[in-house]
Amino acid sequence: MTGLSSRPTLFGPASLAAVLALALAGCGTMQRARAPSQAAPSPSGNWAEQVRDVIADLNRGDAAAARRKLSGILRRRPDNSIARHLLSQIDTDPRALLGTQSYSYTLRQGETLSTVAGRTLGNPMLFYALARYNNIAVPSSVVPGQTIQVPGRRPAPRAQPRPEPRAPGRPPRATPPQTLAPAPRPAAPRGNPAEAARLRAQGLAALNAGSVDRAVALLRQAAALDPGNAAIRGDLGRARRIQSTLRSRR
Repeated sequence: MTGLSSRPTLFGPASLAAVLALALAGCGTMQRARAPSQAAPSPSGNWAEQVRDVIADLNRGDAAAARRKLSGILRRRPDNSIARHLLSQIDTDPRALLGTQSYSYTLRQGETLSTVAGRTLGNPMLFYALARYNNIAVPSSVVPGQTIQVPGRRPAPRAQPRPEPRAPGRPPRATPPQTLAPAPRPAAPRGNPAEAARLRAQGLAALNAGSVDRAVALLRQAAALDPGNAAIRGDLGRARRIQSTLRSRR
């Protein structure tokens, strides 16, 4: 896909775990919301926390506040690839950044622009560029059932196995009559998708708040209740990787 080969890799050390958790959770739940007029963080503040605030600004559509904070980060840390990448999403034409070819996609329950960007573009932090690509001023405003354009080519559907051809000239084998057995009782439905969705939302909120162990436990319960849900499995995998990274730094 045109324009994606030059994207920087944004997976940083354990000090970025909280910021990455926010992006992976879709930035859908904010611990706090700063007023647009509030001053940018002081130079002595933790830059990872400042990036978290920038993501919150972008998620609610406040590009001006995000640009001010990113410029401050880059004055102190010119080599900060995350800040440079987020700033490029504000200032660069999204079609120059992501390419002109696209396909339609309908958001499903629990999906955000961040989760779609992570799955289709390989980077959840491209959520703001994806929002601009679709003329969405506030990325957090998307809802299930909304159709957006995703840059790139539509993934090919999985090929269905072909039935084996029957040998020519061989008549079908007659089967002896069988006594009809009583119809089996319908199996009890497996899982509980509604409860799984609720647990997933709680898990993502815990991940956003930095409670990684609780997030892993909640997402594990959600996966058990809805084992076929690929989105929950993906969230659980990312939460486990963050948990492993944080434990290795202790």
